[in-house]
Amino acid sequence: MRTEFEFYSPVKIVTGVGESLKLEKWVKLFRAEMVLVIVDKAVSATDAFRNMTDSMKEQNIAFDIFSDTIPEPPMELIDDLAIQVRKKAYDLVIAVGGGSPMDTAKAVCMLKNNEGRIKEYLFGGTKTPIHPSVPLICIPTTAGSGSEVSCASVIEDTELNIKLSCTHPNLYAEIAILDPLMQKGMPPMVTAGTGMDAMTHAIESYTSKNSCVFTEMYARKAIELIAKNLPVVMKDPDNMESRMMMAQASTLAAISMANGGLGAVHGISQSMGGVAHTPHGITNAILLPKVVKYNCKGDPIKFADIAGLLGADIRGLTVEEAAEAAGVRIAELNRELGIPDNISSLNVTRDMFPEIVKGTMGYRLLWMNPIEFTEELAYQILEESL
Repeated sequence: MRTEFEFYSPVKIVTGVGESLKLEKWVKLFRAEMVLVIVDKAVSATDAFRNMTDSMKEQNIAFDIFSDTIPEPPMELIDDLAIQVRKKAYDLVIAVGGGSPMDTAKAVCMLKNNEGRIKEYLFGGTKTPIHPSVPLICIPTTAGSGSEVSCASVIEDTELNIKLSCTHPNLYAEIAILDPLMQKGMPPMVTAGTGMDAMTHAIESYTSKNSCVFTEMYARKAIELIAKNLPVVMKDPDNMESRMMMAQASTLAAISMANGGLGAVHGISQSMGGVAHTPHGITNAILLPKVVKYNCKGDPIKFADIAGLLGADIRGLTVEEAAEAAGVRIAELNRELGIPDNISSLNVTRDMFPEIVKGTMGYRLLWMNPIEFTEELAYQILEESL
């Protein structure tokens, strides 16, 4: 664990049942005269979203809605929306949804005040944001991506066929509103996948070579809360207490991730998403126990701790045996949640492996993985996951 580090988390976090219906005070805080609400079609059709926009009308908030965001947002969508946004006097953006609407909003808020295309700002690009972004409020409808408190926007580079990120402090939202009412109608597999996405954020940032005492504190609490509450909300979707705990756990994990980094699970998952268009959370869930099987050898003490936080019975085990139990317990949790245990279920085929491995080895955070990650190991994990 590092003893010299920087830790940064500038987002105001507001929690509470019904907080999404109280937006007037935040609109006034930013002195916003015209608001753009970015959402996807599925969320825009929910009662929770309609209740939110009805309350905005009652509070005399002027707003437009953009509901054409899609999963794994491609750079063409971002550039097209940025052109529209630059033509209008939006002075506040509200993103409602999972990671994709929030990533879309962060990129567009940045491009509103910075010239160029999003590709120029993605990892390996030639530009960095100079001017502050349009103020952004994020209201997550899933407990998983953590995008509400990260400064990264994950975009699909359709020219390279890979997901890349634009990462800069200017992309942080001003406010994150955690309201379990907005997550109440989540489909079961979305609940499971996003929950395990948050679990992956917590486990990878806890065991990262870039971790510190602050990220470890956030990550450990997130692992504990997810292990306890994710099975509950799968069985009882209307349990608002557990929904709130999942929302808070997701945010805790994301703060840890934003400061501590990630590792091989996300390296493979992001590459696989670009190649095979697999759902991010479910992909992470499938890969996590397979990667932990190898990563646990890099930091047995932490992985033994993870096994205990996940509820595994580690009494009488050596540290190494307890560390190995972490991956076993994650696989058990996946089965309990109804998540498949293979990437074949996501239409990933062996002929895709070379491109997936190439993207994995180019992942900018791979150095943070607790063990050295090689092409040979990437192929081995993919074979074991097929």
